[in-house]
Amino acid sequence: MLISDLLLYYGCSSLASVSDVPSFWVSKVFPQSNSVYFLSKKLYHISLDRRNELCKTIGGYLVELDSRDEQNFVAKFVRTLSYSYVFIGGNDIRREGHFVQYNSKKPMPALKWAGPNPDNWRNEDCLDIMQAGLNDISCNYVGQFLCELRV
Repeated sequence: MLISDLLLYYGCSSLASVSDVPSFWVSKVFPQSNSVYFLSKKLYHISLDRRNELCKTIGGYLVELDSRDEQNFVAKFVRTLSYSYVFIGGNDIRREGHFVQYNSKKPMPALKWAGPNPDNWRNEDCLDIMQAGLNDISCNYVGQFLCELRV
């Protein structure tokens, strides 16, 4: 099935151009928020802004985790398909230690962190999601990214 067909299936028609859209794996709808998640199949060495722009090509944005239930749902989806860092929208670029959602600029809720994170090792301002929890990571790393689309 083409990405454009998936978007129409989920009721979204804001596709810029099929040639602009990266190849994604698609999750099931998360019932509490009516969101569907798109995980990039390839690794990208691009900025946080560019990752969000690519999410916008399908009418979405970098994932904004609103609850632990959503975090668990997304982590299970990512675990089965990821082979790298998976960037989400949370970041503390503007103020160290104060994580906000990239798109809405809302403060992130209390979520599960992996190990001693956030630890800001080597100036880590972005987030990736793992089964063990969230990890702060350099925004410059190569990795996959996860988009959220409300349906």
